[in-house]
Amino acid sequence: MLFAVTEAARRLERWLSTTFGRPYHALLAIGIGIELVQHCRELPEKLESAAAIKTVLALLLFLVLLVHQLGELSEHAEHRRRHD
Repeated sequence: MLFAVTEAARRLERWLSTTFGRPYHALLAIGIGIELVQHCRELPEKLESAAAIKTVLALLLFLVLLVHQLGELSEHAEHRRRHD
């Protein structure tokens, strides 16, 4: 069951990337950036509670996702430059 779900997600992601290209990757990067900023804004309030660890882990996750997405965007732009 898990394999079927991950395979379907991979095919959908490939189709979205092929169909929409840079705008798709840019939208994902913008969304991740917005979430990162949101969690940064919440951090001072949560540093005094047990939710601080959860917020810091979320920040790290969104930072890693943003780095990954910007790398994907860069690869897409480089591929496009080579073919233009």
